[in-house]
Amino acid sequence: MVRGLAQHLRPLLAGVSSFANGQAFAQYAVPAVAVPKAGMFGGSKRILTPLSEPLGDVNIPNPSAPKAPGCRCATSSSGGNCGGSSYITAQRILATGTLANGVKAAALDASGPNTCVAAFVGGGSSLETEETAGASKMLEYMAYSATSNRTSFRIARELEKYGAVSSCVAGREHIALADWEVNDMLARVEEDLESAYSNPSLLAHELLHKAAFSGGLSNSLLPDPASVGGLTGESLRSFMAQAFVAGNIAVTGAGVSLAQLQAVADPLLAGAAAGAAPSVPKSAYTGGFLACLSPGAEPTVAVAFEAKGGLGDLKSTATAAVVKALLGSSSREVLPYTRKTLEGPLTSVTPLVQVYKSTGLIGLMGTTGSGSSAAAADALTAKLKALASSTGEAQLAAAKQVALGGYQSAISARSGVVQDMGLQLLARGKFSAQEYAAAVAGLSAADVSEYVGEVLKSPLTMVAVGSIASLPKYDMVAGKLAA
Repeated sequence: MVRGLAQHLRPLLAGVSSFANGQAFAQYAVPAVAVPKAGMFGGSKRILTPLSEPLGDVNIPNPSAPKAPGCRCATSSSGGNCGGSSYITAQRILATGTLANGVKAAALDASGPNTCVAAFVGGGSSLETEETAGASKMLEYMAYSATSNRTSFRIARELEKYGAVSSCVAGREHIALADWEVNDMLARVEEDLESAYSNPSLLAHELLHKAAFSGGLSNSLLPDPASVGGLTGESLRSFMAQAFVAGNIAVTGAGVSLAQLQAVADPLLAGAAAGAAPSVPKSAYTGGFLACLSPGAEPTVAVAFEAKGGLGDLKSTATAAVVKALLGSSSREVLPYTRKTLEGPLTSVTPLVQVYKSTGLIGLMGTTGSGSSAAAADALTAKLKALASSTGEAQLAAAKQVALGGYQSAISARSGVVQDMGLQLLARGKFSAQEYAAAVAGLSAADVSEYVGEVLKSPLTMVAVGSIASLPKYDMVAGKLAA
């Protein structure tokens, strides 16, 4: 029996030495695709294509979709692909306009079984004051609660009747309440905030904004649970009266025409006061260092710099997305079955890119072992400096594909495209997936290196969460960057 087994294994073992160049894969690949022929069960002939090679006669779609009719982007004029979104095609008509009171509106009329509608209000935590700290987070929890016309029970039942799914998310720039409902919700909000602060990565993200900015963007999206307890229905109504004005609201829809969207949204948003967006406390990038002692937490270090331009600068936004892809490719962990980890002091690395209306953050966050925080900070800054020196054409091409593919994946769903439309309407006053895709496709290696070089000239922002046994020294890390 053993002798017979050895005879069967001999040809397989003979090919082990050739696994490095793929010869053994070609000979012993598992059959993957059957070639059909006439008959109930198909044929027996199979294609022995190794997993390391593409299948023959299978067209893999390029993330850059064919240009839409009438496209006049820079790349299409030279005979290239305009890189427009596959979701924005001739069969999906984009229309923009306003409601009767001046609220911005955009609709993407596309066939499909469902419709997605969203309303965006500029402000978020950046609009909060000391008296209204935590209001945007509280309103996220209070969404779809009772109004002056409907109880919470009736709203829930009507949503169920139509088979609708509702959600609300509060951000730093984007976001008739009964007092008893506010009081009931406070305990839940405080509990969730305490849970969020026990997450080292979330805590580091909040500390980054506190250290990096002065003004509205330094306000924490996850406020101190103790401060939330002071919120009342009156303070929330005051915050809403300031933020919920026509010039600060955008309503978007996918799977619906602009006329249908306007007919539905006009009476619902008719109560919004006319006027321009409120003046938000000006945010200025300053840089800085913050550390938080968190016993038992995995040591986490983050370094970041200012990403100038913001959502209003399309090229800067596109470059930031490509840089994020480049940082992700250089820090991506190996496959788990190899039982290998990242080299050096870092156990994991995550690229950070946060783009707001006129500014943003770009950097890296990493976890490390006990006593290695200083070495981790040096390793993170070294990865950023490497991009400023040189970026290979092949590496850049792959990063652009990742950026375009990620964008198209995000807007391929109706919920994703209405979110992107809302953000662009509030920041730029218009929406165009093709313009963004063309900006990504038009980037060169020199553009990326120049962008990263300018980013690294801004003051360093660094945060550390966990043990203070080996906190990195801000001056030392900043000095190495300047060298």
